[in-house]
Amino acid sequence: MEPSPAVITLLLVFWLKIVSTSLSSIEADDVFSSVSKMEDLVHQEKKLVDTVDSFLIEAKQRLAIVEDYVTTYRQAIKGELNSAWLVANPVDAYHLIKRFTVDWRTTEQILRDVSITSNDACNHVMMLRDQSVFAESHDLHGAAIALIRLQDTYKLNVTALADGRYTGVDQSKEQVFQSLQDLSSRDCFFIARHAFADGYYDTALEWGEAALRQLAREEDNVGPTTEILGYEIKHFMNYASIVHDDVLEKKGPLGMHWQTNSNPVNKKLFRSGSSEKYESLSEQKFTPKLYQQQSEDEQNESYERLCRGEKLRTVKIDASLRCHLVTRGHPALLLQPAKVEQQSLDPMIVVLHDLLTDHQTDILRQLAEPKLATSSHLGPDGTFIRSMIRTSKNAWLEENENASLPAIRRRMEIVTGLIYTPETASEHFQVANYGIGGLYKTHTDSTVNREDTDPWMLHIGDRIATLMVYLTDVEAGGATVFPNAGVTCWPRKGSAAFWWNLYKNGEPDLTTIHGACPVLHGSKWVSNKWIRQYDQMFVAKCGLHFLEKFDALVPHTRVYADMMSRN
Repeated sequence: MEPSPAVITLLLVFWLKIVSTSLSSIEADDVFSSVSKMEDLVHQEKKLVDTVDSFLIEAKQRLAIVEDYVTTYRQAIKGELNSAWLVANPVDAYHLIKRFTVDWRTTEQILRDVSITSNDACNHVMMLRDQSVFAESHDLHGAAIALIRLQDTYKLNVTALADGRYTGVDQSKEQVFQSLQDLSSRDCFFIARHAFADGYYDTALEWGEAALRQLAREEDNVGPTTEILGYEIKHFMNYASIVHDDVLEKKGPLGMHWQTNSNPVNKKLFRSGSSEKYESLSEQKFTPKLYQQQSEDEQNESYERLCRGEKLRTVKIDASLRCHLVTRGHPALLLQPAKVEQQSLDPMIVVLHDLLTDHQTDILRQLAEPKLATSSHLGPDGTFIRSMIRTSKNAWLEENENASLPAIRRRMEIVTGLIYTPETASEHFQVANYGIGGLYKTHTDSTVNREDTDPWMLHIGDRIATLMVYLTDVEAGGATVFPNAGVTCWPRKGSAAFWWNLYKNGEPDLTTIHGACPVLHGSKWVSNKWIRQYDQMFVAKCGLHFLEKFDALVPHTRVYADMMSRN
């Protein structure tokens, strides 16, 4: 007996409320927001499977479902235990988390229900859960949203992505990535419902169609359960189509919290008077607004286009950019000048190539990895919160933790010409690792406002500049983009992006609003060094007029040399 449409609609609405609640914040101990943590999950899963496999020796005939869990794992991994490689592909990472949540939940229940022998295995698993990393249901929700964002940002083909196949962007756009396992009809339906709950109405329909295609291809899906699933997917598609067209009609195709196709699903809406409206929506062309006030929609559109490697700046603007060797008159740079590539003159954004060695970048990663915690960001009320706006984990490193850190800090000082010590001059090293589709939506690094009464902030000043070092190469995606300036900086191990956050008078420069693009394939590690304002008064001096900007690295001066000699 098929469930009635009314019952399915009520269940769908209830499920959407649960999903929207779970996505409103990120758990402090989540796994999906860091590739490093998911690499630990790979080893953890191996321990789980070994435990279950031992139990199967005594109870194999009674535990066919448990055996299926082990078989599914081995077929997915195919003997590959390279954790970094296994979680580089977002589809494989999704399956890793799914096995920890959906598949393992069923297996765990069986272990509890069978003989005393199983209790030993279950107790061992519980010990592993308590002592190390373990994925939970909110990680699976986060992984689903990550796949949706990747597909939407990089305009990936959903049919190919459901088969675990996608191409890179920019320099890697010719490369094809293939997962070890494709997505099932239930996986695609799960993702479709998440897309709908998050306002991606057009994407929800695409994933719903993918679910139906996968269902038709799955030879084992025969019987009443399959028929019910097919009915649920079709009813979801009908419901999603109605909502899609209603949002398109009342709000338009794009907003900060929703998006639809330019044309309605119901072709009957192409009635007289409406057809011209939809045709005009389809014909609308994107025009970049550089160095102008951008709405949130415009800023997000520029952000995504830059992430895909599209060029928003004119040839005339880029013609004045140069690559050059810089010594700043500093003795330490005379034999090995800094390699500077200009990305923008206004605001001044440069890439400092080969700033750190491979050994130095590896040390920063190794020191940070055990301390990683879910990243937070400033919320609307000025307090720090966790959300899907920033999906990564980070750690803070003090110089006294390792003998290499002072040398790294000194190298940064020499190249940029700014003061990094004492502690009022710059913040500790922040190291961040991004997870499945890891990103940080557009934001500014300046944190002080006119109403700020924090004595420490008033004492040290705002973040006058940012130095962000890329600690790894990223196979695809993961760029740093500046929507207002039309700049894209691609990650390269050992290189760093540097920019000024403030005008010379101390006011925030909003043209430096930037964001971290989703990681499409691989693992992205960065280290941020934020330089504070007031200790730079003798090397980064105030300007002569209100809107004067810093336009270069700080030159080497006698004042700078004297200050460095005291540090």
